[in-house]
Amino acid sequence: MASLEEIRAGLDTPTHKNVNGERVDLTSQEVEDILDFQAEQLFNEQNEGYKRTRQLEYPEIKEQLDKLYHDIDGGLLGEDAKTGSWYLAIKEVKDDNPKPSE
Repeated sequence: MASLEEIRAGLDTPTHKNVNGERVDLTSQEVEDILDFQAEQLFNEQNEGYKRTRQLEYPEIKEQLDKLYHDIDGGLLGEDAKTGSWYLAIKEVKDDNPKPSE
């Protein structure tokens, strides 16, 4: 996923705005503010996308609890818990849908 800086770098730089029907040049500060705003909006949309995808990909809670029960019942505690079915199922979703970095 693209970082905030990468998203901002890919945006078209605005040069004008309309004021009372007149085309007016933007100040450099206005350009920076617009680019920052647009990049943040796109970054947030991207960030929310991974959350929605994870929510859809996680197993149902009852399935997660069943996996966790069987892992505990099978003695998969401590470092061994990382080999259990619950941990591996959750890790797969997280690995397939990483958090975007800023």
